[in-house]
Amino acid sequence: MLSPETIETVKSTVPLLQEHGGAITKYFYQTLFEQNPELKNVFNQVNQQRGEQPRALADAVLAYANNIDNLAVILPAVARIANKHASLGIQPEQYPIVGANLLAAIQKVLDLPLGHPALVAWGEAYGVLADVFIDAEEFIYKTNEATAGGWRGFREFVISDIVEETPEVKSFYLIPADGAAIPAYKAGQYVGLKANPEASEFDEIRQYSLSGNGGEAHLRITTKSETHGLVSNHLHQSDVGTTVFLQAPTGVFTLNTDANKHLFIAGGVGITPMISMLYEALRQGVSPADIMFVQCARNEQQQIFKEELQRCHKNSSFAYKTVVDEGLEADHQGYLNQEVLTAWLAENNMPISDDTHVYFCGPQGFMAALNSHCKAIGFNEANIHYETFGPSATLS
Repeated sequence: MLSPETIETVKSTVPLLQEHGGAITKYFYQTLFEQNPELKNVFNQVNQQRGEQPRALADAVLAYANNIDNLAVILPAVARIANKHASLGIQPEQYPIVGANLLAAIQKVLDLPLGHPALVAWGEAYGVLADVFIDAEEFIYKTNEATAGGWRGFREFVISDIVEETPEVKSFYLIPADGAAIPAYKAGQYVGLKANPEASEFDEIRQYSLSGNGGEAHLRITTKSETHGLVSNHLHQSDVGTTVFLQAPTGVFTLNTDANKHLFIAGGVGITPMISMLYEALRQGVSPADIMFVQCARNEQQQIFKEELQRCHKNSSFAYKTVVDEGLEADHQGYLNQEVLTAWLAENNMPISDDTHVYFCGPQGFMAALNSHCKAIGFNEANIHYETFGPSATLS
C-alpha cells in the first residue's frame, strides 16, 4: 500500500507529466535499449521508430498518476496490458530494469537531484504497479499452462497450410511441432508470434488475432502484407513447413456470454477476431436471429473470407450486411454511417438496449467513427467492445 504522502506527491507530478511525458518516455526507451540491447528482441522496434510506443507509455504513466488514489479505474487497462505482456513473454526480472530506466528518465528530463521526493515517490509507486503486473501475468501464464493443450513460454509451431484470401491477405494454418494438443481458446484472443525475419537482426514478436473456429486441431491467423511489416512480409514469403514460435492465446477482447444479441462490425483485416466471435456465438447456441455481421471493405476483391462467410450465412441465416468504398456489389456503398446502421438494426430486430452488445475491429479511424456512431444512436459505452492494433488502447 502506498502512503498518503506518496500518493499526494505522485499526483503533484501530473502537470509535469502532461507537459514532459513524451520527452520522458522517448529518453527512457533510448537509454533502455542502449544499456539493454537484448530487450530489442522483446519490444516492437517498428512501433519505436513510429513513436507509437513512447506515446502509449506516456499516456499510461499519466493515467496511473491521475488515478493512483483510485486504482480500480485503471484495472481494465492493466488487464489489457498484462495480456499483451504475456503474449511477449515478459518476465519478473525485467521489471526492475524498466523501473530503473524510467526513474532515470524522469530525473534527467525534469532535472531533479538524487533523492528528490518525486523520485522517491515514483520509485515506490512503480514498485507497487510492477507487483500488480507480475502477479497478473503469472496468473495468465499459470492458467494457460494448466489449460488442456496449453503451455507456458514460446512453443514451436509449423505452417501446415497457406491460403490466399485476397491479393494482400493470407491465412496461415499452424500446428504444434510436437504433435500434441492445443487449447480451445476464446474467440477474439490473439497469439504472440516470434520470428526472426532476414530484414531484422533481432527476434520480432507480433500479436495476431486467431481467425478460426475454436476447438480445431490447428490455429489460424490471417495477416495483411504491410508495406513496412517485418513479420507480416516474413510470413507472406514463407512456405508450408516454416516454423514459428507462439505464446499461448491471450487477450480480453472476447464475447460477452451474458448478452442475448450481438452486432459484429469488421473493417478490412479487422475481420480476424470478428469471424472467430461469430463462430463462437453460433457454437454456443446463440440464435442466428440474434446476430448481425457487418463486413466493411475497400471493394469486393478485398472482402476477406467472402466465400467462407457466405457459406456460414447460408447455413445459419444470421443477418449479414456488406459495405464497400468502391463498387456496387454490396448492401451499402460508401462509409458505414449512423443512418444505415440504425436502419439495419431496426430491420433485423436488434434493439439499441442493454440486451445488445457491439463488437468492432479495423483501422483506427474506422473504429473511432464507429465508436461515435454507436454512442450517438444510443448504445451504452459498457456494451461497446473493440480491439485496437498497436500500443494504444484508446480511440481518438
